[in-house]
Amino acid sequence: MDGDEKTIVIGQKLAHKLFIDVGDKITVYALKRDRMPTPEDLPNIDRFTVVGIFESGMTKYDDAYAYISLKTAQELFSIGDNITGYDIKLGNISKIDSLTRFLGKKLRYPHAVRSIYQVHRNIFTWIELQKETIPIVLRLIILVAVFNIIGTLLMIVLEKTNAVGILKSLGAKQRQVVIIFLLQGVVLGIVGILLGNMLAIALMEIQLKFNVITLPSSVYFMSTVPLLLSADTFILVSVITFLLCITASVIPSYIASRIRPLATLRFG
Repeated sequence: MDGDEKTIVIGQKLAHKLFIDVGDKITVYALKRDRMPTPEDLPNIDRFTVVGIFESGMTKYDDAYAYISLKTAQELFSIGDNITGYDIKLGNISKIDSLTRFLGKKLRYPHAVRSIYQVHRNIFTWIELQKETIPIVLRLIILVAVFNIIGTLLMIVLEKTNAVGILKSLGAKQRQVVIIFLLQGVVLGIVGILLGNMLAIALMEIQLKFNVITLPSSVYFMSTVPLLLSADTFILVSVITFLLCITASVIPSYIASRIRPLATLRFG
């Protein structure tokens, strides 16, 4: 924003509550150094033109924040060339706590140092709560998937009982039968992993571009479900799933290897 113009950008929800649109004129009242106004000491008043409306997706900002140029803000609040605070952006998020403690020791009262975790405590508490429940849900999903693989392979074993009996009567060893059904489980796992990853990536791209899944921002602090495509996460989940598929294939493979040729003839 140009410092010579009295322009302002306000949050979408705030604009909606005040029935404001781009191009409208608004009056802003500013207290002088947080002093309550009196008849002898009135607040500063100025007129601004709304040149933009922003939507961050977070109610805290969209419902109460407005932005003007630094020069205009200094004049409006009568603080001269001073500023009321700094925002520091770090390249390494793991250093936030240590830097907060360091600056807190250097900048004593009346200065205050707060990290993003302290400023947005409610949001991060909510995120931690979600992180505690998500692993439980994922474990249940994985457990169901493992039983599905076991059930599918057991059905294949039952259907191929005669074939297994014939193979064993022709001299196939138990180890060879185990390998055959383990390979079936591996193939099922690989196909499932590939299809699952492709479907997950497609759904995530749709959500990122179109925000299909929305949230009540007054409850969840944001209006859409935030997603992050992480190659490391996909690789980790794929590897764990593959190992579980192999593990789940062991039981049906062992059962198949124990089939006796004579029993299969009676079964057939």
